[in-house]
Amino acid sequence: MALSFLFPKHPLQAPIVEADGAWAFFGGALRTYALQSPDGRSFTSRQIFAHSNPHTGAGRGSTATPPYHWHLYQTETFEVNSGVLCYILDGESHKLQAGESATIPPGRWHTFWSDPASGVDLDVNITVRGGPNPGFDETFVRNFYGYLSSCTMQNLAPNPVQMLTFMHSADVVLEMPLNVGRVANYVMGNWLGWLGGFRSQYPAFTPK
Repeated sequence: MALSFLFPKHPLQAPIVEADGAWAFFGGALRTYALQSPDGRSFTSRQIFAHSNPHTGAGRGSTATPPYHWHLYQTETFEVNSGVLCYILDGESHKLQAGESATIPPGRWHTFWSDPASGVDLDVNITVRGGPNPGFDETFVRNFYGYLSSCTMQNLAPNPVQMLTFMHSADVVLEMPLNVGRVANYVMGNWLGWLGGFRSQYPAFTPK
């Protein structure tokens, strides 16, 4: 916090919360729902990616495509409700059609996006389970996409320290040269993020 004046902060724009409970990011191109866990031991985010929007329908280069990453503790499962999900797992490309699923254990490199050739929206449930911390949870989804959407809609570049602060809070490690992602999380996302006054959650992305 002591050095926060040295790190200018972007103004934050709160996303729209629709009547059905969806949080709409990137002008509505990405809509997310937090689903209740039947056993209380997992978290499911239902995410709908519009196929006709450049922020969500431009393949791997879409704004909303997660960076290549791995989870320290959580197992992640994709279940496709409709559309086609493209994903990379440990460098190999795959696709999931409606009704199909894939489970990714901790420590495995991956990312995913909506198949632009499908011509339909991608509707996918993403469930994470395990680990000593909340990790990838509702708070992370709303703050990560909320911040990225806020920057995008204002034509601002996301602050890398802020992004690593989100990653550190969620136990998510990004691909970086020399495989220093975990060190970057701790040094930049943890210590520099704290000194710079960056947070892992903001009122603008918190349910009222």
